[in-house]
Amino acid sequence: MIGLVTLGHSPRPDHEEIYDAIVPGVPRTLVGALDGLDCSEAQTLEDKQGVSPLVCLLSDKTTVEIPLPTLFPYIEHQVEALAVKGARLAVVLCCGGFPIINSSIQVLLPGMILAALTRVICPAGTVGIIVPNKAQEAAAVEHWNEQGVAVASAVVSPYEGRGFTEAGEKFRALSADLVAIDCMGFREEHRQKLRQLCGCPVLLPTTMVARVALEMYNSAG
Repeated sequence: MIGLVTLGHSPRPDHEEIYDAIVPGVPRTLVGALDGLDCSEAQTLEDKQGVSPLVCLLSDKTTVEIPLPTLFPYIEHQVEALAVKGARLAVVLCCGGFPIINSSIQVLLPGMILAALTRVICPAGTVGIIVPNKAQEAAAVEHWNEQGVAVASAVVSPYEGRGFTEAGEKFRALSADLVAIDCMGFREEHRQKLRQLCGCPVLLPTTMVARVALEMYNSAG
C-alpha cells in the first residue's frame, strides 16, 4: 500500500485522480495531517507570519496557513499511522522544505525530489519557481539554494487563480529555461497555462512524484 499525506483534510479527489492515472491497481490510503481536527480547531493553528507558513486546504474548502514547525508533528503522526496500517511507503503531498521524517517506512518528500531533478536537467540555466503565497516565498528560495539551485520566484495561487499572468511576464523577461511549480496544489491545467505564459518547460510535482512513488513501490517488491 502507498500512503498519501495531504497537509489539510482528506479526502482530496484531485490527488486521488492523479494516482488513479499514474499508479493504477496499487492499493493506497490518503489521509490529512489535520484529519483529527475540525475546521475551527485547524484555524487556531494559523499563523501567516510564522516560519514557512504552508497552505492547507480544509474540508469546508477554505484554506489556512500553518507554520511548518507547527504542522510537522501532525504529518509525522499520520506517516506512522500509515506504517501501522501496512503502507510500504508514504508520500507527503507538499513541496515544503521538510526535515527528514524518521519512520519505519520510506517517506518521499516532493521538495527534495523536485529540486534534485531540476538541478540535474537544468544545471546551468535560469530556473524559476512558483510558490502559492507570498509568506512562503523567502523560505522556498532559501530551500532551493540549500539544494544547490539558484532560482527566481513568483507567487501564484492555484486555489484563488491569482498571479498567473504576472509570473508569466516575469519569467519571460528573465528568459527562464525551466519553471518548477513548488506546490502540490497545482493541476495539469495550471501547468499548461503556465507553460504558455512563461514560454518554457514547466515541471508539475504532483505527477512527477507519483511516478517516483510507483517506481519505489515496485522496487520494494
